[in-house]
Amino acid sequence: MKMKCLVIDDEETARRGLAVLLEDYEEVELIGLCINGVEAIDQIRALKPDLIFLDVQMPGVNGFEVLASLPKPWPQVIFITAHDQFALKAFEVNAVDYLLKPFSDERFEQALHRAKAKIKAQGLENVAVKNLIDQTKASLKGTSSLVQNDGEQERLVIKVDGSIHLLELPDIRYVEAFDYYVKIHVADRFFLLRETMKKMEERLPDSSFTRIHKSYIVNHAFVKALHKQENNEYEIELADSSQLKVSRNFRAQLLERLGI
Repeated sequence: MKMKCLVIDDEETARRGLAVLLEDYEEVELIGLCINGVEAIDQIRALKPDLIFLDVQMPGVNGFEVLASLPKPWPQVIFITAHDQFALKAFEVNAVDYLLKPFSDERFEQALHRAKAKIKAQGLENVAVKNLIDQTKASLKGTSSLVQNDGEQERLVIKVDGSIHLLELPDIRYVEAFDYYVKIHVADRFFLLRETMKKMEERLPDSSFTRIHKSYIVNHAFVKALHKQENNEYEIELADSSQLKVSRNFRAQLLERLGI
């Protein structure tokens, strides 16, 4: 499949020069030449190019304003300009390259090669994401599920407020019962979803997670200490200093899985 390119420059000689250069690349399809930023916005939305060659300074709407007006993800961008003072800003918007006029054929080819590599990588990433979403839709019957992608580590997939979140299991610190919901604690935030602790216990692998109380499931990796209380009860201390009660009914199971 050819890489669709759009050239955007207010100077006719620059547009024609780029068109001539692109003729030497069979894998590239030039789908349009835009003379200003307003036309560029319309053409990008309509034609959906893979790559745009974008001038910075144009009357009316400049190159950065063109990008700002578009929804992400943007096409890959190679800025082509006679001014070097915008280079830092160009890379802040993740431009593939920044070509200063005049540039050599070799420098142009280098920039184009970078763009091709990024487009190919993005395509592979899009396929992986689509496969993961398809797998998630097939397996997600309730509000949470485990999925595994091409032998990689399992993730907990949850639906919250209409959004799907994929949580890496090592990032989950503990799960807490909360009325008819559960709170999944991850780093400095938590996710609240309508689910039972029993279902969460079934979905989380016991090689990494243990039920310690009717209200808690903990990730072994975050257990820092086990403290005996005066009433012969126990509490565990997590790496984030959280203190969680350990029920007598689950104490033996916890000790066994922690190898104590």
